Amino acid sequence: MRFAHISDLHLSQTLVAGVRADAAAIVEQLSRDILRISEILDFVVVSGDVTEDAEFASFRQFEDMFAQIGLPVYMVPGNHDGPAVYYNCLDQFPTLSSWDITNKVVELPGLCLLGIDTCIEGETTGRIKADAMKIIERESARRGAPPLVIVMHHPPITTGLQEFDAVSQLEGIAELHDIIKRSERPKLILSGHVHRPYQGRIDGAGCFVAGSTTSAFAPDLPFGSSPILFRGLQDFYYVYEVDENGRYVVTPQHFPYVPSE
Repeated sequence: MRFAHISDLHLSQTLVAGVRADAAAIVEQLSRDILRISEILDFVVVSGDVTEDAEFASFRQFEDMFAQIGLPVYMVPGNHDGPAVYYNCLDQFPTLSSWDITNKVVELPGLCLLGIDTCIEGETTGRIKADAMKIIERESARRGAPPLVIVMHHPPITTGLQEFDAVSQLEGIAELHDIIKRSERPKLILSGHVHRPYQGRIDGAGCFVAGSTTSAFAPDLPFGSSPILFRGLQDFYYVYEVDENGRYVVTPQHFPYVPSE
């Protein structure tokens, strides 16, 4: 199956530091590009922080942009989405509600999706809650099952940058690693949160961090204590192809965007 992975769009009704002022225009162009290649895609995965401000209007803006693509969308909340406000929105926005896969397993031809809410209200760090961990353990133990794609906001890998790793600490990570280590089922873990793309591997699971198209950050040095600087636009997202045996390939998909004067 083929799908697009996006994260950390940070739509907002007001200007905020660390997010481009033209974020809505960038996300609109991003959604148009996914629409343009939609004939070769099966679905879209969103790993949280579709909003910066957790305003209902921002969630509606996201819903309107991505409903026009015509593909299934599967998403979990990020810390900027509330996440309490995110769940309140689900009661009022039927389309958004149908996209939420928190603590749900979605069986698709050739793979399964599992959404996990790793957010703690009012905190930048995360936690894998007990009920979610039980689902991960149950699904990871399924023998002969198709590949499992876990979607969560906080990355399960360390980035090697002190500032990023400080804000992305994840309670329960040792237990997650233990579950993955004992599992023979092919797995991918998709996440966001740190606004810079990363790829890694833990105990046989490929881990991918999507970055942020509207709020890209990067240091002068790739690892260590180098300060993280606001870079603004990330003009690409990622497209995956995963087969029923767990073999996969990931490639960046660039989209055209010219800032208005």
